[in-house]
Amino acid sequence: MASEATRCSVRGCSRAAAYRFVPGKHDAGARCHWHALSYRPVCGRAIIVALIVGTILMVINQADVIVGGHLTTLVVAKIGLTYLVPFSVSTYSALAANRLGGNEPMQRGGG
Repeated sequence: MASEATRCSVRGCSRAAAYRFVPGKHDAGARCHWHALSYRPVCGRAIIVALIVGTILMVINQADVIVGGHLTTLVVAKIGLTYLVPFSVSTYSALAANRLGGNEPMQRGGG
């Protein structure tokens, strides 16, 4: 059985912790996969990154199509993906940086 330190510290959750964030007022900072994904600082930062980076990329890639009035379903889907990619990268980076165990950088072989 896992020790208390390896359990999600969110009240009512008994899943194994996979991530550790800065301890808060109501928990010790250990979070399971679900609670790490829905952790407000991680989601909030990812949304801000997605809005800034996604808007820059959308303007670079799709502004001419939008201004020209040639907006299609395919272009709308591309715009959605343009925002989804930086959101996903930001979320992944935050989770990878706070993962319990295995945080060491990958070692390359050679010599």
